[in-house]
Amino acid sequence: MISLERQILYILMRKPEIEVSELIDIYNGRRYSSQSIRNALSRLKRLGYIRHHQRRYSLTPAGTNVLTAIQFKLAQKIRTWNGTWHLVMYQIPESHRSFRNTLRQDLIHLGYGQLYHSVFLSPHNQTPSVKQIIEEQGLSEFVSMFTGHFTSGEIDSRVNEIWDLKHIRGLYGEFLAWVSEKRKQLSRLPSIPPWDAFFEILELVEHLGNILLQDPILPNKFLPKDWPGPEAWRLYRELYDHLIQYVKSEKGILQLL
Repeated sequence: MISLERQILYILMRKPEIEVSELIDIYNGRRYSSQSIRNALSRLKRLGYIRHHQRRYSLTPAGTNVLTAIQFKLAQKIRTWNGTWHLVMYQIPESHRSFRNTLRQDLIHLGYGQLYHSVFLSPHNQTPSVKQIIEEQGLSEFVSMFTGHFTSGEIDSRVNEIWDLKHIRGLYGEFLAWVSEKRKQLSRLPSIPPWDAFFEILELVEHLGNILLQDPILPNKFLPKDWPGPEAWRLYRELYDHLIQYVKSEKGILQLL
């Protein structure tokens, strides 16, 4: 089950500001109490993912980054790669170790792989997102970025070393099994209440989103022919389209998707 915190982030992605009372109404009759909603909001605020102003909550840039990294990667799978690589290089002092570790994790979520020590690369241009991250963390003076082509030292032979494709393949396999079982469960239901369908959609997005935070969405030339990504995206879209039919009668829900 998708966590309550992540559900709230997805809702705030579509509804820029929301009051606690509105969230309590959304979850009325469901498994979460008003106190659990307030606790989730407090945790998200401590993590720096949301802010609170005049009784209304909204996403911070950090909270937005958690979700937009996934959306960006979904967009990359339909684009043709032009052969350009984007590199991030840093030399961050030990006094900033925590920021260095955070930057490394953020780069991986954006799809960068570790080429050498403190050198990460991606086939996709994530420069605006990287700039935002390093500026928020005060690391601009320690980080350099470069865009260009390799004249020697091709990446082809090092793909599985730079990105753990075996692990990512396993994640897609688990997702395909989960989708198959979910489709069987839903096919037994004569109908699905709109709000139940909404939370099923959020869970679906979360399952694929967790994989996309690790999948760099490499160009096809670097992937094996039997790569499971396309099949996972196809089944994701089929289940999403099936579920969305049940929420179309609720305009308030559609605004959140």
